[in-house]
Amino acid sequence: MEQLLEFTNNHVLLTGALVSSLFLVIFTEYRRVARAGTDLEVAQAIALINDDAQVIDIRPAEVFDKGHIAGARNVTADSLSNNEDRLTDLQGKNLIVACDSGMQCSRVVSSLRAKGYENVFALKGGIAAWQQEKLPLVSRKKKSKGKKS
Repeated sequence: MEQLLEFTNNHVLLTGALVSSLFLVIFTEYRRVARAGTDLEVAQAIALINDDAQVIDIRPAEVFDKGHIAGARNVTADSLSNNEDRLTDLQGKNLIVACDSGMQCSRVVSSLRAKGYENVFALKGGIAAWQQEKLPLVSRKKKSKGKKS
């Protein structure tokens, strides 16, 4: 024990780096484990969608209109973070949150869980992962304002 104390006294920076690294590893592992229960792979998301889950696409409307998962509802991340609760009709239903790459989903999932939505999941990799699996997207075509002949 005396040797350990002598080592730590002689190598303060090395000991500090070791302790900091240990805390960083523990923190990172804790976040990974906590997030594992909310992230869904594409195949898992498909299974939930087939079991009547609702996809919530948090991308801006312009991007959503260009291509989204069939049956998805567009509710932007900003409107959810501004406490606009547009999902009250979906309380108790499985919800899958999707964005471009999956980076924003975790924050929205945490926010929705804090509001009492229990079955909320993030699409891991977002719409990019969906497309990588060669799965279809549907687009919303805008109505033309021209005259009909």
